[in-house]
Amino acid sequence: MSKILTAIMLLFPCWAWAAPTQVTLFPDSAQVEEASAVTPETGEAGLSACTLILPGQADPASLRFGRLASGGTIADLSWKTRREQNQSAIEPLNQRLNALKAERGETLAELEGVRGRMAFWKAQTLPAEKTVAALRELAGEMGTALREDSSRAQSLETRLEELNTKIAWVEKEIADAVGQGRTVWEVSVLVAGQSPKELTYAYTLRDCGWAPLYRLEASPARGNIDFSWQAKVWQRSGQDWNGVRLHLATMQPQTQAEPSDLPPWEVGPRQVFRKAMAGAPMMAMRSDAAKEEMFESAPPEPVEVRHSTYAAWDMGQKSVPAGDTRIFEIEQAAWPTSFVHLFRPSLDSKAFIQAKAEFTEPKELPPGMAFFFIDGAMVDQRQFSLSGREATMFFGTDPLLTCDTTLTDKKTGEKGLFKQKQTFVRQWTMTVFNAADHPVQARIEEPRPLPRDERITIDFTAKPEPLTEDNPEILAWNSTIAPGKELAISLDLKISAPEDLSIDPGWRW
Repeated sequence: MSKILTAIMLLFPCWAWAAPTQVTLFPDSAQVEEASAVTPETGEAGLSACTLILPGQADPASLRFGRLASGGTIADLSWKTRREQNQSAIEPLNQRLNALKAERGETLAELEGVRGRMAFWKAQTLPAEKTVAALRELAGEMGTALREDSSRAQSLETRLEELNTKIAWVEKEIADAVGQGRTVWEVSVLVAGQSPKELTYAYTLRDCGWAPLYRLEASPARGNIDFSWQAKVWQRSGQDWNGVRLHLATMQPQTQAEPSDLPPWEVGPRQVFRKAMAGAPMMAMRSDAAKEEMFESAPPEPVEVRHSTYAAWDMGQKSVPAGDTRIFEIEQAAWPTSFVHLFRPSLDSKAFIQAKAEFTEPKELPPGMAFFFIDGAMVDQRQFSLSGREATMFFGTDPLLTCDTTLTDKKTGEKGLFKQKQTFVRQWTMTVFNAADHPVQARIEEPRPLPRDERITIDFTAKPEPLTEDNPEILAWNSTIAPGKELAISLDLKISAPEDLSIDPGWRW
């Protein structure tokens, strides 16, 4: 098998790949920067020719070269694909094969020794001058030695069979890896002027990327959220990235170099579309936004690098093997947070634990999977993202707080001398009860009834009075509820309108 592999390696020599020096990973691609030592050959018209080997997932149109140190210029490029052996897959298989063969040799040597001892004991003859007691003692020693050696020989033979099976499988894997190979780009570079000794270049690579992983653990008693952010990184270029300068970008940079043409401003009759037709572009837009959504020991802290249209995190020197998934730590922090129990009685009687955090510097956290905990217990797993100086998050419900709604009056009718008015009357009470052993901050929100016609009159009163909110559609109350105590809110609503006006009192009615 080794002779076959050697012959294959001689027939198909392995091209040396340039080592990436810096990689900027985007959610579903990467920009790879490399430096390659080259040996130019004389080409046509006084030009020198160099050859580069790039992964098959590289985008030819994205290849850009740095300034040539020799003062030459790139005159022309040509691309072609070819198959190449996957050395990164073959080398570890060869190492494993050599280790298995070495263990098989040691096992064979030990087995031969055991078999030799067994043959020695079996060949012994009992001397006639020995006493009966001595003969019995010698026979016992021979029996014990033969039993031990026989048991050891069986164990070694079983291990030898296992090693032969493993060796056969590894040899098959090597043969498969040699036969499959991989597709690479062979780039011919023509240089005008002095021949370069090194080329620096960058290109975009597919089949690689990263995704954020978040953990948010709320501690209402301490008034903070323990936040951690990790990056799940992968690349399938077929080449290991060893000690590269790794950057993680929050979104793909915009590559549009020219502005779009201004469309004409046409004023005409409105065209009515069905909702289904209008919903598709919005779903596509949301889908695009969603796309923008092994540990290292004692790594340096990542540094955020701001660009004009996106942010990137400098992770320092990292290694990412081809085909493997690595997880790197980006950030850990304690966010000062205010907690409140939020009730929306018209929808649900539960108390949702709401957390609001404010930051001194704006944050940009791309969409990713997040695990939400409160006081050590996991409450949810969902998509999470953040952009700006503040964030509002929810950490499940608190079963020790409830809100009951009691309807005290609900009726409709007509009034006036000629019954030219119609009325809707509703009275109800919301009661929040705190069964916990500590006081809690509660916020109750209800929809405010809003007239959508000037002929509709709404008389609304509440005890206690609601807060003045920026949102005119919301009624809100804030209160601290002591342990074992309750908060009652009474609401009276009266809607009046002309009798000939068809009224829809709304979903809350």
